[in-house]
Amino acid sequence: MGFILLIFLAVLVSIDGFVIGFMFGLKRIKISLIVLAFISIFSSFVIFFSMGVGRVLGEVIPSSFIQTLAGILMISVGVYNLFNDLPLYRRSYFVIIALLMNVDSIGYGVQAGLAERPLWFAPLAGIILFFALIFGIIHGHETKNPFVLRYVAALPGLLFICLGMMKLLF
Repeated sequence: MGFILLIFLAVLVSIDGFVIGFMFGLKRIKISLIVLAFISIFSSFVIFFSMGVGRVLGEVIPSSFIQTLAGILMISVGVYNLFNDLPLYRRSYFVIIALLMNVDSIGYGVQAGLAERPLWFAPLAGIILFFALIFGIIHGHETKNPFVLRYVAALPGLLFICLGMMKLLF
């Protein structure tokens, strides 16, 4: 039962990756597997590091604060994207995406560290994130819904706002 719980938690951590991959697919942005691997490895490292912090610091850093910060950052990026088109094709933007995706991974990692989950949870989450990004890109690229395609310029901003709201509410 513990292994299934860890897989479920890793999938939850990777939902952001699917949505962000979906946005890239909608905009028909080509991303190399190396960049996706970098984002996934970076996520694994962040989770691994924050698990160690969680084990060492205990309950000093409230995970609700980290969730709130992640939500506010994602809403800010979404609002900015609604009024100014973010340059999703620039390499530096991929670094920003990796950082934004991992703000809440710190919270998950701290919680996993507090619960003394096994350390292999971090690479498992990175692998699942890698595939979530790929599936999101594929699904976004194959979307033919005229409503979605008509409003594709506003969709990334709205998705970031929705992700941020979910982080604030849940």
